Amino acid sequence: MEASKGLAVVLIEDSYETLEFHYPRLRLEEAGYTVRSVGPEKKIYKAHFGEYWGTSDSTFADIKPEEVKVLIVPGGFCTDRLRRHPACLKLVSEATKAGAVVGFICHGAWVPISAKIVAGKKVTSHPAVQDDLTNAGATWVDQPLVVDGKLVTAQLPKDLPAFMKAILGLLES
Repeated sequence: MEASKGLAVVLIEDSYETLEFHYPRLRLEEAGYTVRSVGPEKKIYKAHFGEYWGTSDSTFADIKPEEVKVLIVPGGFCTDRLRRHPACLKLVSEATKAGAVVGFICHGAWVPISAKIVAGKKVTSHPAVQDDLTNAGATWVDQPLVVDGKLVTAQLPKDLPAFMKAILGLLES
C-alpha cells in the first residue's frame, strides 16, 4: 500500500452542502491523502437538503494544525454553525499559518472570515457572501474560481471540478 501524501481535513456540521463536502473528501482520498472529516463531535451530520449523511471521524481538538496539508471548508449553512466554535477557527487559522492549502466554496467563506485569514486576499464565493468578505478585508471577484497563494475559492457546486483541480495542483507543486 502506498504511503499517505499527508493529512487532509474536510470540515463538517449539520446543514452542509452535500457535493461540497463529499466531492473534495473523495478526490483527496483518491489522490492519496489521509482524509479526516472534522466537526465539533464525532457523529453523523445531516446535509442541507437531508438527502445524504456525513460522518465526522475527528473533532477539532484531534487535529494538529501543523500536520494539515489541505483544509476544505464546504458550503451550505454548516459554516454558520462551524464559525461559532473557537476550536474550529483556531484550527483554520493555525493550519493556514503552518502553510496548509485552504479551500472554501460557496457559503464556506464564513469560517475563514471568522478565522481572520481573508484580509488582503483575492477571493470568490456565493454572491450572497460578497459583502461579508469585503467587510473582512478581502477583494471579492465574480469568478467561478480564484487562487491567491495557497487560498483556493470557488462559487458553486458546479465549480467543484476546477476547485479540486486547483487544490490538487497546489499540493503537487
